[in-house]
Amino acid sequence: MRLGSCLVIVNPQACHGVTGDLLPAIRELLENVLEHRIVVSEAPLHAMQIAEEARGYDTIIAVGGDGTVHEILNGIMRRDANDRPA
Repeated sequence: MRLGSCLVIVNPQACHGVTGDLLPAIRELLENVLEHRIVVSEAPLHAMQIAEEARGYDTIIAVGGDGTVHEILNGIMRRDANDRPA
């Protein structure tokens, strides 16, 4: 499966802040491996807004917990059915 251009949405507060501590490692792991942009959510429901407004990406990757995935999925589903990335 080709992921294409990816938007990586990171919730640094997930897992009691551990995800934020892992951000440097996440950046390093994805560098030169994947065409991507990393965006860090800043508040509750921000990941949903980011996913809803993101354009030009083939894939959106959620980095966080269940709540982060839920927000991002809801943001994607708010978009027109013909304009939803994987």
